[in-house]
Amino acid sequence: MKSVIRRPWLNVIVWAVVTLAFIITMPDINKIVRLKGEPKIGENYPSQVAAAIEKEYQGYSKDKKLSTVAVVFYSKNGFSNDDIAAVRRIIDALDSQKEKYHILDISTHFKNPELKSYYVSSNNKVILASLHVDKSKKEIIEIRDEIYELIDSFEKPRNLEVYLTGGDLITQDFIKASQDGVRKTDAITILFIIIVLVLVFRSPVTPIVSILTVGVSFLVSLSIVGHLADKFNFPISTFTRTFIVVSLFGIGTDYNLLIISRFREELANGKNVDDAILTTYKTAGKTVIFSCLTVFAGFSAFAAATFNFFKAMTAIAISVLVLLLVLLTLVPAVLKIFGKNLLWPFNKEIKHTYSRLWESAAHLSTKYPYVVLTTVAILCIPFLLSVRGDLSFNTLNELSEKYKSVKGFNLISQNFSVGKTFPVTIYLKSDSNLATSDSLSSIEKISDILSRQKGIKEVYSVTRPQGKVIEEFTLSKQADTVIKGVDSLKDGLLKVNAAIEKINKNLNVSAEEFDVQKLISGLSQLENGLYNVKTALEKLNDGFEKGLDGSKKVYSGLAELSKGSSQLSKGFKEFYSQYTKSINGVKQKIEGFDFNQVELLVTSIKAVNQNLKALSNKYPELSKDINYLMAAEIVSRIENESNMLISKVKEFSSEYEKISGKMSEADKALRLISSSIDAISAASEKLATAQGKIVDGYVQIDNGQKQLISGTQLMYSKLKEFGSQKDQILKKVDELQTGLSSLKSGLLQISSALNKMANSLQSFKSYFEGYKTTNIFYVPPEALKSSSFKKALDSYMDKSRTITKIILILDTNPYTNKAIDIVDSVEKVLKNTLEFVDTKFTAVGVGGISSSNNDLRSIYFKDFKSLRLIMIISILILMFLISRSIFNAAAMVIIVFVDYYLALSITEMIFKGIFKYEALNWAVPFFTFVVFLALGIDYSVFLLIRFYEYRNLELSEALKLTSANIGHVVTSAVIILAGTFAAMLPSGILTLMQVSICVVIGLVLLAFFLLPFLYNSLMRIKRDVI
Repeated sequence: MKSVIRRPWLNVIVWAVVTLAFIITMPDINKIVRLKGEPKIGENYPSQVAAAIEKEYQGYSKDKKLSTVAVVFYSKNGFSNDDIAAVRRIIDALDSQKEKYHILDISTHFKNPELKSYYVSSNNKVILASLHVDKSKKEIIEIRDEIYELIDSFEKPRNLEVYLTGGDLITQDFIKASQDGVRKTDAITILFIIIVLVLVFRSPVTPIVSILTVGVSFLVSLSIVGHLADKFNFPISTFTRTFIVVSLFGIGTDYNLLIISRFREELANGKNVDDAILTTYKTAGKTVIFSCLTVFAGFSAFAAATFNFFKAMTAIAISVLVLLLVLLTLVPAVLKIFGKNLLWPFNKEIKHTYSRLWESAAHLSTKYPYVVLTTVAILCIPFLLSVRGDLSFNTLNELSEKYKSVKGFNLISQNFSVGKTFPVTIYLKSDSNLATSDSLSSIEKISDILSRQKGIKEVYSVTRPQGKVIEEFTLSKQADTVIKGVDSLKDGLLKVNAAIEKINKNLNVSAEEFDVQKLISGLSQLENGLYNVKTALEKLNDGFEKGLDGSKKVYSGLAELSKGSSQLSKGFKEFYSQYTKSINGVKQKIEGFDFNQVELLVTSIKAVNQNLKALSNKYPELSKDINYLMAAEIVSRIENESNMLISKVKEFSSEYEKISGKMSEADKALRLISSSIDAISAASEKLATAQGKIVDGYVQIDNGQKQLISGTQLMYSKLKEFGSQKDQILKKVDELQTGLSSLKSGLLQISSALNKMANSLQSFKSYFEGYKTTNIFYVPPEALKSSSFKKALDSYMDKSRTITKIILILDTNPYTNKAIDIVDSVEKVLKNTLEFVDTKFTAVGVGGISSSNNDLRSIYFKDFKSLRLIMIISILILMFLISRSIFNAAAMVIIVFVDYYLALSITEMIFKGIFKYEALNWAVPFFTFVVFLALGIDYSVFLLIRFYEYRNLELSEALKLTSANIGHVVTSAVIILAGTFAAMLPSGILTLMQVSICVVIGLVLLAFFLLPFLYNSLMRIKRDVI
């Protein structure tokens, strides 16, 4: 230190040269951040596995850096023909100059009309084109700007707007917005520090010295970090520069404030400049060194992180080392050069300032420690318990629609399903061909399970090319077809049965209708009467004298004969008419019924059984399903019953053929009876006429007698003819009646069999109903070769057919926590599902913004948890080395922890309760934790080291003196640091605004509540207890 004081200008010159050299050689930090500042996710995480498989799927080399860009064409009033023509011109221009614009491929509905619903909004206001861009040779923002130049070169309809959007473009706009915000922060921070230091020291010189020394450390640090990032891939992030500014200008100013305050105190005590500098660095200098080491240890812990965003915080550790070097070399040189003039114009009245607030707080805390501790607990616990810890990964919250990428995203969200903006894409890779029936069944099983997950609106895959499963390949559809067939079959059985029952009813011929015996008996009586007439006539021939009396007798007999034959003729005609009607009715029903229907039904039943067996072959898992086994058993039984039915039908047909012959024979016999009765009736009339002539007069006796004899002989011969055949007629009619009874019995058996089969079919249907909702899927080998299915294979599989993709459309914004939770659930479900499908996949990736954010969240919590522990242990060790007391070290860390959670709780209430944000940005808890534990602990170091200057005094007195002397410094430092963070509010970046508010709240609580009250009460209780 003495050498520095002896040659102050040398130190100033050296630092000036070094600073100038670093400024001249400083690389373009903004460009480095654009290229390397994005949060990077490990290659083993699902989103990165998906990115690697996607390259292979698309047929791109591994050195390609893919970025998906959506071209959004918007027409407020809907697309006219002119608008569409303009869209096509732009797309055609991009397509023809793909190499120039680093475009690998373009997807539009113009090339694939079947995807129109995916690329054209239903209200006809938005048309999309999807570009795969290679950003390995040129930055994505440069490619974007060149494409915009091409678009602007076209004459477009006035109402046609074009935007480019995509995950990378939104990220780059966020980086730009952050950098713009930081520029605002820089100026506001410097201005605020100048104002505060002027108010504290009442000198315009002091702020300038502080700003210049901190500025040197900032420029040198930023240049070193830039060189390391550019040449050695040192981790860097979007917020690296911001936090270097905040850290250095915040704690750097605090340290300057501490040093200058102590320098002023020593000058006020009457020491000269050199002695004042030496004393300052023996006291405050020690504090600065310990504080810097504490901060350095805290930020160095981030080197153990795996997440590059966390690793980038080690840049602050480098900056702190540079700051410490400046504080130990440049600042004392400046103090020597300016001397008392550093406090101009009030250098003649130099005096030390005491903090009455802190002194009063120390007095109260040491006098009533338990009351103070209880009061602090009562005030803090409700806030501590209310901390939820919900985090948001929504980058869109950071940006307004003045950025075209955000405007394009919002247009897609407003005019399409919000989940279609950035869908989740699952890539499945296998060593074997996936275009097989079994593999497609596995893919559909995965697709079906995913479609049932909460938050999944649609699933697109090779088995669901339009977002819905191809039904003709599902067991549920085939089961539905089988059930409809069974219903139709059952209806057929019942109709056939109804027809057979109708035939059966027609076979119920009454006894009167078939009473041929009665008819034969009448004919026999007629025969006997006619024989008596014949005998009388023969006697009449023997003598005329006897003839008159005989004639009277004959006349009487013929009168009866004529009457009987007339009645017999009438009765037979009625009988024959009824018989003919009944027999013809039976024949008409039997012959009109197509017994082939029964055979067709049986064939259908056999087809059902064959289809059931085919389903079992397609879906082997059915063989273990109890419903399927019972249904198969029923169908097998029905088939056996149908075989018996066919046998019965054949027996019936054979029997009917026999009966049909008997019907013909009976009909022939009855026709013979009919002709005989007609002949007898005619002969009886002839006899009556002849006899009438005999009675009228003997003159005509000769002529009448001849006619009578002739008629009698004819009639008698007919009766003789009938008599010889009556037994045969009776036998045939008898056989016909027996045959009809046999037919009736056969039909009853057929009807019974049909009813039984119908009941069995109903049982089969009830067992098979369960398959109407099953998700079993099978594509027959012949369908794989069809041109229609080839389109699905081409759209969702690579050329080698070893990689397939499944696209998930979420029902929410892909940036929200809900979307991240859905993807997290999908990954778990997918992992479990893959264990149970037959197809084995060698690699599985889940891509998309939601997946990347899910991986980011996973990395964040994993790293933050371990880093938090490392930081706590590191700082505890350092605090122990400083205080030489476990209690003091633990108390300080606990105070900072309470402060951190209080600030986080209040910030959550502000942004979630008042401004209605989903949650705090994911970076807020991390950054604020770093600030409180690494920077906020500084004030504890200030307090402890000052306390140990009074360690020989009584505890309460030492605490009061410590608080009175250091309170003003801590309060001023907190105001400066809080102001530095508050300068981030105008940045317009939500993350920086939330960090700013949280840190300001925490610093205010720490300086005005926790340190002056809680620390002093704990120290007093420690003395009482220990």
